[in-house]
Amino acid sequence: MGVVPPPRAAPGDARSNEELVQAAGTGLRWIGHARIVIEIALFASMILLARLIPPAEFGIFAVVVIVQELALTMPMEGIGSALVQRRSIGREHLEGGMVLSLLVGVLLAVATIVLAVVVVDPVFGERTAELVMLASPWYLMGAIYAVPYATLRRRLDFPRLSLIDLALNLVRAAAAIGLALYGLDAEALILGGMVGMAAALALALAFAPPPLPRLRPQAMRDLLPYGGPAALATVAWTGFRNGDYAIIGAKLGAAQAGLYWRGYMLSVEYPRKVGALMNQIAFPVLARTGGADEMQALRQRMAQLLTVVLFPLLVVLALLAPVLVPWAFGPNWQGAVLPTQILALGGAVVLVTDGVGAALMAAGRARALLGYGVAHFAVYAGIVFAVASHGLVVVAIAASVVHTVFMVIAYQVLLRGGATAALRLLWGDIAPATVCCAALLAAAAPAQLALQALEAPVLVHVAGVGLAGAAAYLLALRWWFPRAAADLAAAVGRIVPSGFAAAPLRRLAGGVSRSA
Repeated sequence: MGVVPPPRAAPGDARSNEELVQAAGTGLRWIGHARIVIEIALFASMILLARLIPPAEFGIFAVVVIVQELALTMPMEGIGSALVQRRSIGREHLEGGMVLSLLVGVLLAVATIVLAVVVVDPVFGERTAELVMLASPWYLMGAIYAVPYATLRRRLDFPRLSLIDLALNLVRAAAAIGLALYGLDAEALILGGMVGMAAALALALAFAPPPLPRLRPQAMRDLLPYGGPAALATVAWTGFRNGDYAIIGAKLGAAQAGLYWRGYMLSVEYPRKVGALMNQIAFPVLARTGGADEMQALRQRMAQLLTVVLFPLLVVLALLAPVLVPWAFGPNWQGAVLPTQILALGGAVVLVTDGVGAALMAAGRARALLGYGVAHFAVYAGIVFAVASHGLVVVAIAASVVHTVFMVIAYQVLLRGGATAALRLLWGDIAPATVCCAALLAAAAPAQLALQALEAPVLVHVAGVGLAGAAAYLLALRWWFPRAAADLAAAVGRIVPSGFAAAPLRRLAGGVSRSA
């Protein structure tokens, strides 16, 4: 049973799989370079900010970040994605899209200010309510940002998209650090994000200047069948991504919310950001395929590559968390260690689920995505609310179990089929990474125990475990899954054109060429 095909392409809109693979390869190089710089900068800033700002302030920020995510994702994944997904658009769609996006932004800003007074203040306190209102200008920036960013995605202009993401994250990190050094706490995180967003918005407007908003009733109606459900789905996804922090903050306090936020960020959100590299490419590329077979072939190849890259990192994180977390972030964050280890499973599951979401978006199945997102959020929030009083470890276990169940459901939605077909397709996507992670664990776990017994310095400990695990993983990948090893080598070759890292991987893959 295959993926439901997207609407047939208008002449000249669809591209062959060969052209799309080429575009994806170009995108992978640009986004890969940008993401490497971004993640190094974010990780360094995260360590510094964790030592400047106490956990309780991060717990407050975890509630406020809901505003930032809604402001960015609702217009971009609603109106913006409708512009990307349509087989053909005209200027009137851009003009009408700007009207819809601005309308969404204004309504959300007003609703946020009202909710800050009526809900946030009584539940979380006056300070959190004030910071929620402080973040409300995000909505205007997100509304303007959606259309030019969508235009660049539709063009598959990955170089400029990469520069925008680079500016957003580097400026955000620098501004947050500067404000924290000045003495601000949660305010530094909020205002730093707004400064970064302003830089990204300026670049987006320069690269793809949008037309002025104009009422275009027919064009707006063209966007709403996809954009309306997609926008509503982002509410569910934002709640899914951040609702647990709010529940923990309300029931256990800001400090516990901050510890859980740190564990979730390390195990789920940071790997997810790396996974966004592939999903950022996947949606516009899959949307340009000519039919179901082509979409399925590209989707599975992308899913296998994503899991081959990220699953081993999550296994190593789970092994090294007791050493790395207190060393990197300080003793105040010791309470985040066990949640980080448990949530590594949830991180792997969410990565796979996100890839299914990109395929559903490309196929135009916004209603299916909305229904899935609402159900996932409702079940997840309900279970977290029920178990939060038992502590962070129980919440982390519950989160990982719920995400795993809904991963299988996501594959059933994708196929419109039963559990057996879903599990078969799921195993095809994750088999190379999962099997080879068993080999990684078999090599890295003894190295971990030996280095602990020797009380090795932290950097020696990390290097020893990492090298033992990496060697076992890559050898297993070559022997048992040569095609996946070849794709990994080709991807690294795209990101590192000099071949300095790609050549060893190609040899490990059995000499498969870069074009494999």
